[in-house]
Amino acid sequence: MAVKFFVAVTGCAAGIAHTYMAQGALEKAAEELGITAKVETQGTIGTENELTEREIEQADVVIIAADIHVDKSRFVGKKILEVDTNQVLKDAKSLIETASEKAVLFSGKGMKVGKNMEVGSSSNKVVKFLMSGLTDMIPIAIAAGLLLAFANTFAFQPDPNNADLVVWGFSDDAKGMFFSKLFDLGKIGFTLMIPIFAAGVARAIGDKPAVAPAFIAGYMINDAGFLGTETGAGFLGAIIVGFGVGYLVRLLKSIPWPNMLKPVVPILIIPLISAFISFIVIYYLIGQPVALGMNSLYTFINDITKNYAAAPIIYGAILGGMMGVDLGGPINKTAILVSQAIFVDTMAQFGPDGVNAIPQAAACSAIAVAPLGAAFATWLFKKYFTTDERALGSSAFVMGIVGITEGAIPFAAAHPSLIIANTISSAISGAFIAAVGIQFYGGIGSPLGAFIGYTTGPTLAWLWWILIILFSALINAVLYRMTLRKRVIVNG
Repeated sequence: MAVKFFVAVTGCAAGIAHTYMAQGALEKAAEELGITAKVETQGTIGTENELTEREIEQADVVIIAADIHVDKSRFVGKKILEVDTNQVLKDAKSLIETASEKAVLFSGKGMKVGKNMEVGSSSNKVVKFLMSGLTDMIPIAIAAGLLLAFANTFAFQPDPNNADLVVWGFSDDAKGMFFSKLFDLGKIGFTLMIPIFAAGVARAIGDKPAVAPAFIAGYMINDAGFLGTETGAGFLGAIIVGFGVGYLVRLLKSIPWPNMLKPVVPILIIPLISAFISFIVIYYLIGQPVALGMNSLYTFINDITKNYAAAPIIYGAILGGMMGVDLGGPINKTAILVSQAIFVDTMAQFGPDGVNAIPQAAACSAIAVAPLGAAFATWLFKKYFTTDERALGSSAFVMGIVGITEGAIPFAAAHPSLIIANTISSAISGAFIAAVGIQFYGGIGSPLGAFIGYTTGPTLAWLWWILIILFSALINAVLYRMTLRKRVIVNG
């Protein structure tokens, strides 16, 4: 059956770029095919261009193009095609034309679409659940990090005992009080990041009834005073809580509750039972061991970072390389998740003086290397690329400069051997960033991150940041040329 009218929902992990790029691609393709469409976006700002019940009812098919969990309760009885945003960006026209055949009737009991993991894909369910938590946490991570970092710059005062030294601490006047409270505000934000992340993961699995118990449990497992430990269980604890509460709520929802109880099941019974079970499991079983393990792990990472010059270079190269392997796929997302976990947990445990933001700097710097390298290659070594590929090079440059690593996907898809070049050059970026000691508190993972973000560490950290990314991209371009050196373009 040919599609005459479809509705769609788009959403990505960060909720900024891919959400709206996928929307634009679907709308443009629909217009070119002469098909009526309405696309709802679920970005960081929330739901925009929201679908109405009437539009959903009239639609021939529902397309969900998202890297995060999207609530499908509105679409019971409709045919749904679920893909990630990258599949829309690759070929929106074909996707729309075949949507009716590939879509699956949604009964409200769940379905599975897209079993294969490929370059640029994040269709893996575990990754989607984690990304859902991450997308809820990212805004507060950036806001809290920047507030705390900004206030921290006013905390250094001249040492009253030695004019050549400075001491850390806010002054007792009104200015000092203001920045002291601003500093505390940032710390509150970091405290809430863990439960917000846990609640986001649990919501993706168990829907709305999972939010409250997961938030309570997430706070509980990261509260050192509650656990009686030196530190909380951090990010690993939040992941355990998110998945544990999510699936517990899903199990409770499957129970055939008596009709008289059904109105209070989602607002009272499920949250109460879930929170109580979480308390028993966290306080008596896993809370202390996980907290002790995480404290030891981050103390170890910080120690080797300070005492062994090669250590950050090695993990910087690994994280950077992971960013270039599958360009937005599960390995790429894992590197982002790990680097953010180290940043959030060490900030919460040790504060701005002990935070380890080098892994985050290594991973985020590598985001732009592959697409920028692809663009440089098409500009510097034109004879190895077709006219279409050279046009894609300009597109890759734009995507790289705003921190969208998927800009290199068309090249990797056409020439899989280029994945090696992407991985090596991204690893070089991560290693150099770590070697220089740049810390990245948040912002755009591209050269623009020097201005739309916060880098610190060595003198002129922002300039090092830009130069290392561009140098690594140039290495990427040279590796592209070496890989394609035997390629002959005829009438290209």
